[in-house]
Amino acid sequence: MTRRRKRNIIIVVLFAGLVGWQFGLFNRYNYLTAKIAILRDAPVIVEIGDPEPCGERCMEIREKYGFTVENFGTKVTGSQLRGIKDYNFEIKNYMIRKNGENWAEKYKDEIDILPHE
Repeated sequence: MTRRRKRNIIIVVLFAGLVGWQFGLFNRYNYLTAKIAILRDAPVIVEIGDPEPCGERCMEIREKYGFTVENFGTKVTGSQLRGIKDYNFEIKNYMIRKNGENWAEKYKDEIDILPHE
């Protein structure tokens, strides 16, 4: 392999790595893992911050709408945040196709009427 060809390959690999890192493709939650979750019909909405207590009734409502919630925590890097935003965007679009346009409002209303523990 010539020196010029090696240099070009290195540039392409570095560029692909930088783009992948920028879009959060090296993190647990990203565009590709959202598509995999959709194919498996196992959507998870990722929340950032302290988890809110959710009882058994809350879990039943989430199951009714066909998703689960996972809390990522409070320490999030920029790359992780971009990946989570892409992931949640794809999952929420899938949920709209699955449950209808206003599923999020219905879900929130059902959660709001639950007694707070």
